Amino acid sequence: MLDSGFQELLDEFLLEARERADEVETLLLRIASGDDEERQAAMTQAKRELHTLKGNSGMMGFSDLQQLAHQLEDEVETLDLAAPEVDDLLAGLDALRQGLMSIKSSDQEEEKETEEEAGTPAPALDEGTEGSMGSVRVPFAKIDQLVEFQAESLIFRNRLSDAVQRGLDLMRQPPEDADELMARSIAAWDEIESAQQALEKTLNVLQEQVTELGMVPLQSLFRSLGRIIHDESHREEKKVELRIKGGETPIDKALLEVASDVLGHLVRNSVNHGIELPNERLAAGKPEVGSVQVSAALEAGEVRIDVADDGGGIDEERLRAKAVARDAALAEADTYELLFTDGLSIREDTSLGAGRGVGMSAVKRSVERSGGRIEVRSERGKGSIFTLRLPMTTSILRSLLVSVDSEEYALPLTSVTESQRLDAQQQHELNRARVVSWRGQLLPILDLGVAFGTAANVREDGYAIIIHVHGRYRALAIDDIVGIRDIVFKGLDSIVGHPVGISGSTILGDGRVVMILDPNALVVIPPFVGGAPSTKTVGT
Repeated sequence: MLDSGFQELLDEFLLEARERADEVETLLLRIASGDDEERQAAMTQAKRELHTLKGNSGMMGFSDLQQLAHQLEDEVETLDLAAPEVDDLLAGLDALRQGLMSIKSSDQEEEKETEEEAGTPAPALDEGTEGSMGSVRVPFAKIDQLVEFQAESLIFRNRLSDAVQRGLDLMRQPPEDADELMARSIAAWDEIESAQQALEKTLNVLQEQVTELGMVPLQSLFRSLGRIIHDESHREEKKVELRIKGGETPIDKALLEVASDVLGHLVRNSVNHGIELPNERLAAGKPEVGSVQVSAALEAGEVRIDVADDGGGIDEERLRAKAVARDAALAEADTYELLFTDGLSIREDTSLGAGRGVGMSAVKRSVERSGGRIEVRSERGKGSIFTLRLPMTTSILRSLLVSVDSEEYALPLTSVTESQRLDAQQQHELNRARVVSWRGQLLPILDLGVAFGTAANVREDGYAIIIHVHGRYRALAIDDIVGIRDIVFKGLDSIVGHPVGISGSTILGDGRVVMILDPNALVVIPPFVGGAPSTKTVGT
């Protein structure tokens, strides 16, 4: 078992070393693609990073890493800036990274063996995800804020406890005078309400602060995409540049691994299937160098990441023809959905970068398991855009609780526009679908009771919840509005599967389990006039 002081030093070394290795990789790619001035500056900085990494490795006693860093430093020094070839340097950097991972794994194995000898279970090995080895750095200012809010919550908790105790004492020994009892009771409840509101306000801020601790900027992930572009373009004999925008956008660390896998597939897909060969681009009147742009932003409570290329676009006719030849049942499927079909690829050959149609299907499953979705747009000859949407956090979700046929559901508040009373006079039938008048337009109605099979017929009154998702509006017919709650998002068990219209579940304060609605599915389900829908829709 390592000394606790050395263990802390080792953890800090591994974290910093991985960050420096990532920075060196970024600099090497800049040397490979930049102009003379950029190359010179990048080479100077790369030598500094490697020199520091060499010194730190020697201080920690890792002579193999020290020697490798020294060798890389020498190779950078002797690079021909007129025609830099960095592939050997990148391979050496990969070996250095592997050495860091071996140290981390050995350390965790030793810890596991020690805990097993002591009779306590050890956590599973974590190889880490953003170059952080499973850790995040927290500024001291953030810790000070957390301590401050914790102290405030303790004060308000004590205040609430005292107010409750005074109320209980009043109940046990009420005064004989009725007016005095009423006045003291009102005063007690006022104090309880005031203390509860103060405590809730502090806990909300504390919750936001804690959530932020689990967020990391996407820039740490975007750095790795440059290496993918470099490797894949060399393998495909193409010229491709990567453009990054919105790297400061935060994402839940628990979702970073999902985003990493998905973006890796999408960027490879852009190079292998999207960007044309240099001679083909020139013949089409395009620049010889293709472009892949990865941009990120926060949008309606979600993290939106676009992967756009200026390649040839998706050959829809060829894609559909190959799909139908493989399975006639796919003839009715949406064209772009065919991209995510297992075993379907429009590329004739396979390579280390382009597989056999299994990558994109895995991408979609991974995204949907995380409560996200992926969208595709393409124009023949001009390029394609793959849009990845992921929740900002995997844990806390602000939701509107609604009641339908004695069942309660949680609806993410980010998709709710407003609510209004629903009565028969507001409802109409249009093209065999029920609609409701809202702000001068007619919106299709989806009766959740009929859709989920808890009601045989559509309801005549109640409430209409207007939801808005990516330009689509839909009115959800419900019985009542329960209120707004911050809920803990939990995924569905694999036994349940992935019912349409449901994204997860949560447990309320009284122990009841309620389903979390999926607004993305609810806005596209075909509306129906009455009775049970004729085809499988929600929850099937």
